[in-house]
Amino acid sequence: MTRPRNWLRAALAGLIGAGSAIPASAGSETRAGAGQAPRLVLVVVIDQLRRDRLDASLPGGLGRLAREGRVFPQAALQHAVTATCPGHASIATGRHPGRTGLVGNEFIDKEAGRGFYCVEDSGADALTLGGEEGRSPRLLRVDTLGDWLKAAHPEARVFAVSGKDRGAIPLAGHRGDAAYWLDRDGALRFTTSRYYREDLPDWVQRWNGADPIENGYLAALPERWEHAVTEAEDTARPDDYRYERSDFRRVSGHPLRAGDLEDTVEQLYRTPYLDLLTLDFARELVVREGLGRGPAPDLLGVSLSATDTIGHYYGPRSHEARDALLRLDRALGVFLDQLEADVGPVLVALSADHGVLEMPEWLAQRGASRCPVEGGRTGLFWLWMRLQWELHSTLSPFSFPRTWMEAAGTQLHVNRALARGRGVGVHRVVEVAERFLEAEGAIAEAWNGDEIAHRRTPMAQLFRNSYDHRRSGELAIELEPTCLVSGRDEGTGHGSPHLYDRAVPLVFYGPGVAPGSDPRPAATVDLAPTLAALLGIAAPGDLDGRALLPHDAAP
Repeated sequence: MTRPRNWLRAALAGLIGAGSAIPASAGSETRAGAGQAPRLVLVVVIDQLRRDRLDASLPGGLGRLAREGRVFPQAALQHAVTATCPGHASIATGRHPGRTGLVGNEFIDKEAGRGFYCVEDSGADALTLGGEEGRSPRLLRVDTLGDWLKAAHPEARVFAVSGKDRGAIPLAGHRGDAAYWLDRDGALRFTTSRYYREDLPDWVQRWNGADPIENGYLAALPERWEHAVTEAEDTARPDDYRYERSDFRRVSGHPLRAGDLEDTVEQLYRTPYLDLLTLDFARELVVREGLGRGPAPDLLGVSLSATDTIGHYYGPRSHEARDALLRLDRALGVFLDQLEADVGPVLVALSADHGVLEMPEWLAQRGASRCPVEGGRTGLFWLWMRLQWELHSTLSPFSFPRTWMEAAGTQLHVNRALARGRGVGVHRVVEVAERFLEAEGAIAEAWNGDEIAHRRTPMAQLFRNSYDHRRSGELAIELEPTCLVSGRDEGTGHGSPHLYDRAVPLVFYGPGVAPGSDPRPAATVDLAPTLAALLGIAAPGDLDGRALLPHDAAP
């Protein structure tokens, strides 16, 4: 079988004018394959895709899923710490992050006494191929949809692909055949770890290329990302907006193939071409591994990362974000068409790991900010320094200053060794920090463990669902709505428990799925048990999510 490299070139060539309409493929109304058993299950996670950005009028794959799938317009995360790793883990396992153990992208384990990256693994048997760090799902405490599928059908294959290791690994699960990601810190190529394989398959090495820029995965890329400047409703603000990040230009065209390989990969990571390459790699994987052609259904997880990186840099309502969404919509449509042509009916689930806050200054300028801080943004550095000084001056003013608390995302951990050495109880450190933080205008509340455990409010429940006694901090920060605490005066972020960070798409499409809009409450923890029910495989009885769609479900 020949390699489908022409697919990527055609997609890239057809997407320069991303603002133009792209007609939907003919016959798409019947391709869901009603009455046919799926040979392939596709889980698509679009990193940072807010629910309000999934538009049925989009002409490509996203629009097709919104029009022809079962859409849950009330879907949202049910946990407070809205980040990539916990979001992907909840999607894959049907459990809240507090139970998966992946409570953040980074966390501090109290028993181990050190910080962890959520998919790190120091074992020699988990070393990244071509890299120096280990990666595996071993920090994930529970099993996943792929593991359930393997238990029911040992001959099934399970793969996952992403631009990020923390996007691919949770989707592949503990028993996955491989998780592949773009290794920005080591090989600068798509890779995996020894947890899955001892070496890269020949097809992956050929896809990467001996020289990625000259004869590999970067060869078809243009020199710059030229994005459309449109009058669409969701791009009302100027293209050259002061608060967008300027690292790779605030206006079209953004550098893409400037400098050496390392420079190019860093530039790639902030453009929609990252997702086009991820889909091309996924397409190659389906062909080379023969997915959908075995005796049992296979599972492919695809996590698309560019919406997140572009959103952080330019905001979800920027011209860059609009251009990237149109490109992704087109490429996903081509990808779905090819899968169905190759393997027949495909069962698809689409969701996102979290949303994002609009650029806070733009909200303030439009009169839409709810943040009591002028401009909506608080500098992280000085807030952090003032907190440490408050702790030092209150708890041990006559000693040498040390760091009393450490941060892992929105979680704050007491430096227990320091507190013990200075004869200060952990609860006293928490008390001082909580009082200081709650006096800050951008912070609504600093939640301690007792408050998380015992309050009976919707907000407390969100924090409970994110809480793990061993890996969560002594304090969890709830920002005021539309406030951003940031280390930079540009860009935007996520991580809060507010709806703009929790409202995400949830769509099912394919055999056994009746199309339509379903008004029932739904959450990302429902994705895995729903797919298990549609596949007729057993799911654990202790899940936080539930099956939304038995085979005979109707809207």
